[in-house]
Amino acid sequence: MSAAVPHNRRTDLDLLRVLICFAVILAHALLIYAEEPRYHVKSTEPWLVATVSYEAMRIATLAIFFVLAGWSAVASLRRRTAGRYVQDRAARVLVPLFAGILLLGPVIKWIELQQGRDLRLGGFRLVAPPDYGFLEFIPRYLTRLNLMTWSHLWFLAYLFLISLALLPLLVWLARRQPEASVPGRAMAYAPAALLAGLVAGTGGYWPFLPNLVQDWANLSYFAACFALGGVLFAWPGLEARLRGEAWGLLALALAGLALVVLAGPSVPGRIGVGLCAWGAIGAALGLAGRHPPRPGRLLSWLGEATMPVYVLHHIPVLALGVLVLPLGWGEWISVLAITAGATVLSLLAYRLLVWPWRLPRWLTGMGAEAQLRNPAR
Repeated sequence: MSAAVPHNRRTDLDLLRVLICFAVILAHALLIYAEEPRYHVKSTEPWLVATVSYEAMRIATLAIFFVLAGWSAVASLRRRTAGRYVQDRAARVLVPLFAGILLLGPVIKWIELQQGRDLRLGGFRLVAPPDYGFLEFIPRYLTRLNLMTWSHLWFLAYLFLISLALLPLLVWLARRQPEASVPGRAMAYAPAALLAGLVAGTGGYWPFLPNLVQDWANLSYFAACFALGGVLFAWPGLEARLRGEAWGLLALALAGLALVVLAGPSVPGRIGVGLCAWGAIGAALGLAGRHPPRPGRLLSWLGEATMPVYVLHHIPVLALGVLVLPLGWGEWISVLAITAGATVLSLLAYRLLVWPWRLPRWLTGMGAEAQLRNPAR
């Protein structure tokens, strides 16, 4: 039994990137109300629904994001040299990382400090809000490393380091003839044991403080997800098996999440993280692969927007959180309002401030070439 090796653009993966990007916005809106204390804006009382939903989305979105990145890395290396690949990663990952720290970071850090919170490399603490204005804060931010924040852009730093560290493996996978044979059913679930053992063995996932300095366990876990993405590109037959086991993998993800919720920061809880992560990866790839959308301008435009929207979305989420929290709305309405508002504002910012212009495109990792397409046509 074998699976055909795909050559056309994968619209199912484009759709997954769009959905995961939206899920990240929703996850950050939920985080305002979740029990996790390490965030820029927080409600006074945690909401159980937000706590559980956020954990589910954090496990799933990060794992799927890194798998998709690994898949794309091997696909890229089949078309270009390793040197050109590294140059491309620097332009598309490092540039938005540093641009975000310098241009968006002051606003994010200011909102955070105004809430009496201070997230640093060493951890989190409560502080008195600044007694000076934002314009006075900007030069302080730009000249003091302990004030600078990469906030949500930590993902880009990890992604770049992993892309370099795994380059020999990625090149080897790219040079191999894609393996079309479909493995047995057990192989669809085997990576769950790998991820569960890795997270439990290294003490990963908790506490979640992505600062690289004290986060080698999570860096290893994300690197494993990235490597699995590369393996999936080189082994289309395994992807075919995931499509056949999609519902079973979804059940595995839910079982892993239940273990996370019940066991918390413990060895069983970390095993649950690994099970949930691979179950979410397999279910997402399997279900999307079963029902790939037709190619279209809108999907192409949204797919291209995922990196800029990811870079830009955090300021709308935090600003709306600050506005909504004092209103006393119910949690459901508040989360929906923040998510919807931040999504619309991020897409508008992308459409009006990034998409038509060379410099903003370059700063958000799209490249300076304006490959303009009208999604309305």
